[in-house]
Amino acid sequence: MRKIIYLILLSLCLTGCYDYQELNDRAIIVGLSVDYQNDEYLVNFEVLNSQKSNSDQNGSGKSQSYLIEGQASSFPIAYQNALQSLDKDAYLAHLKTVIFSEEIAKNHLENIVDYLIRDPNTRNVFYPVISKDVDAKEILSKANEESPVVSTAIEGLIEYNNYKESISTNINFEKFLGYLFNNHKDAYLNAVTLSSENKVKIVGLAIFQKYQMVKILDQQESATLNLLNNESNNYYLSIPCYNNQDKNLTVSLYDNDATKIEVTKDNITINAKYKANIMDDECGYNFKDPNIYNDIENHFATILNEKITTTVNYFKNLKSDVLAIQKKYYIKTKQPLPKWYNLEVKSNTTILLDKNGVIFEVMTND
Repeated sequence: MRKIIYLILLSLCLTGCYDYQELNDRAIIVGLSVDYQNDEYLVNFEVLNSQKSNSDQNGSGKSQSYLIEGQASSFPIAYQNALQSLDKDAYLAHLKTVIFSEEIAKNHLENIVDYLIRDPNTRNVFYPVISKDVDAKEILSKANEESPVVSTAIEGLIEYNNYKESISTNINFEKFLGYLFNNHKDAYLNAVTLSSENKVKIVGLAIFQKYQMVKILDQQESATLNLLNNESNNYYLSIPCYNNQDKNLTVSLYDNDATKIEVTKDNITINAKYKANIMDDECGYNFKDPNIYNDIENHFATILNEKITTTVNYFKNLKSDVLAIQKKYYIKTKQPLPKWYNLEVKSNTTILLDKNGVIFEVMTND
């Protein structure tokens, strides 16, 4: 009996993974771009360069990644044409980013999403993004010394901007699919472009109606969308100084779970009580005086209510339900709300400035 146990243990030690391959025998794909030009799909993969030597790692010789390309009148064929140009087995489990051009996002997204869902070689944790004003391939080709692997750089930008400025959101392909297949909420994705220095940057959020992109929001609209969806880490808001209209007081709202959206058959009401830190004071206010806080809080609340109302009405005009208005109404009533975009919008928010560390002046009567 003891010999049998030894033999079993020995066989386990000698048996390797049946599909194991050395990394050098695989083409590790980390990025994908998809454009539509001249009635054809243009597919590019960003592939890690596994042949870099130690001296190359220090900044000389070969780059850390390279592109391969395929094109055809159908996306699956273009996709396979690109892969066939590889001299190694493609490895897609480390896919970081997929970039769709605006043309793809507006008119050709459904069949691409369907193909990626059925592809057994990819995982659904990559970031899909929209390229604004430039081709998706151009974004993917902008590797430089600071960002030697573009797809990894975009992944970092999304996560960093969501923490710092809240104009992006951590929405991967799996979460995006959840929105697409939800009859009560529309999807949105991060949008990127190239700066004047030819560096990739986040520009905001692209909003959809099902598979069709309808608009790329600017930074302020994107930040407000994240705030309303409780996905904002820092929402910056500025107001002009009372004593100098050319200067501003800026605060950051930091209560991530404060927004409550209530939906009835007549109204969409946003209720929230946000906490705020003073980030930049160009006004020179005397914050030792407790009376100044009420005026500033009320002023900020008025500005924010206007921004929220304007943004929600903007979504209504586009008929893009990125705030899940229909879902909120359905959960409450078990009834559909097909014409949610006809509802009146009300915003009732208050702002509480953080007074920690402030020493107030005590007013006394002599």
